Amino acid sequence: MSKPIYEIQELVKTYGNKPVLNVKNLTINSGEIVGVVGSNGSGKSTLLKHFAFLESQDSGDLYYEGYHSTTIPLDIKRDISILLPEPYLLKRSVKDNLLFGLKIRGEKQNLDKRINEALELVGLLPKKFINRFWYELSSGETQRVALAARLILKPKTLLLDEPTNSLDISGIPAFTEAILYANRVWGSTIIIASHDLDWLSSITSRKIGLHFGRTMEFSTTNLIVGRWEENGDKMVYYFSQKESMSLPKEWGIGEKRGVAINPRMINIIQEKIECFDDYMICLEGVVKEIVHLTKTDEISVKIQVGNQLIEAIEPFITFKNNLLYPSQVTYICFTYDAVKIPR
Repeated sequence: MSKPIYEIQELVKTYGNKPVLNVKNLTINSGEIVGVVGSNGSGKSTLLKHFAFLESQDSGDLYYEGYHSTTIPLDIKRDISILLPEPYLLKRSVKDNLLFGLKIRGEKQNLDKRINEALELVGLLPKKFINRFWYELSSGETQRVALAARLILKPKTLLLDEPTNSLDISGIPAFTEAILYANRVWGSTIIIASHDLDWLSSITSRKIGLHFGRTMEFSTTNLIVGRWEENGDKMVYYFSQKESMSLPKEWGIGEKRGVAINPRMINIIQEKIECFDDYMICLEGVVKEIVHLTKTDEISVKIQVGNQLIEAIEPFITFKNNLLYPSQVTYICFTYDAVKIPR
């Protein structure tokens, strides 16, 4: 079993009086490819900057390879590379940008071979790009050169913040393969923050959800926020005039924080059933999208319930025995155990 490479305990970060991160416990294992998802302002970029030791927490503990964030040696920090949403290139040639990190580390062996390998990994022909200057590159090419500048270092940990933002459709496959190569061949741990949930599902083994700086046990795909109405001892959310969800008022559901539903605890059924138990919720919807999650051999089914798109994830074998198709009317059921209240 892989050893933890990152461990967080009770980490808190604020900007002024605004809480940005409040992570109780989080472990990332060596060799994982992990996605970090959440809405704008949820703390994704701040978390990655902490993983890169570009920012310090106000309180709590962050460990990397067993070293506390306050005592980690510089040579261990150099095993970590981060690619920010708007990558910065030195005002030099592509070759000089790729050599920069190696020179800082005093590495002088096989430089040309490593440059060619890094460019080829991100889908750029060395002969065509090696002598180009930074101003001759498109935004997508800049993104790929910036990734190549990280890959040439063969990082033990690679942190990617919205890495596909500047890429067109043709650039994504090579970019993806480069990330998988680093993980497969070098054993690099990859942590990716992205809004592209379909792409993340195709490349990551698991996703961590962030909501108002708090981690969730699953992604925030099924985050239900908005206006909840009080009805006796219940709080009710209306997906439509016909479909609604009632939860105990004592849970203290906030309008902004809402609730999240674990997609792996949702059952999909093709015939309507009556929910006789108060702790069971059943909703009618329409299948919008079906995706095979090859990393985990699961099926992601996105179902439109009124104004909300809800994702259910089930094993491939279950899907084979209960085939669905887009535009099909179907039903989802889950218990209170599937519902998480962000705190």
